Amino acid sequence: MSMYKREMMASEMTRVISRAIRNMKDPRLKGIVSVTRVELSKDLRYAKVYLSIFEKDELKSEELFRILGKAKGYFKTEIAKQIRIFKAPEIMLVHDKGIEKSFELDKIFKKIENEKRNSEN
Repeated sequence: MSMYKREMMASEMTRVISRAIRNMKDPRLKGIVSVTRVELSKDLRYAKVYLSIFEKDELKSEELFRILGKAKGYFKTEIAKQIRIFKAPEIMLVHDKGIEKSFELDKIFKKIENEKRNSEN
């Protein structure tokens, strides 16, 4: 499959999985989980799904990731239902902490900026 088609399929899977997470009945997941990207293998048999969880408490964040890990079969079923594909890929979830780390860096930069202003006064 061409790279373009694989990227289009990955984009569609991102949309389907995002919708599936929003439709999950677990209230702990509402509004704090985001699918950042999906990477498909060349043969479309495997999909790495990168999830960002917006939760300050690390233990709660890991618990939410475990909950989502148990829903991999649900995600695979939703992909099979909504995307015309011969066989839905095996899903591997990856906890993407990039956005969380960028928020932490932003806080550190603001703190440094405030300290710098206070020292100038």
